[in-house]
Amino acid sequence: MLLLLPAKVDNRQVVEIQVPSEVRKGQINKLGEVRWTRSIPVSARRNMYLVGICFLFELPAPDQSPQTC
Repeated sequence: MLLLLPAKVDNRQVVEIQVPSEVRKGQINKLGEVRWTRSIPVSARRNMYLVGICFLFELPAPDQSPQTC
């Protein structure tokens, strides 16, 4: 997935992303790891950052309790 961010992030940084879900009629949270970043100049004094991430896993929904052994 590609993100356009206003601040630079480090490679291998883990970020949480909220993604809309039609199936769950709401949002799901996913964890992703930053793989690369590219600076994009948008004005003389401002840069944005294009960030490539790889999803690690989906977090359980808040209404789901974790399973125990």
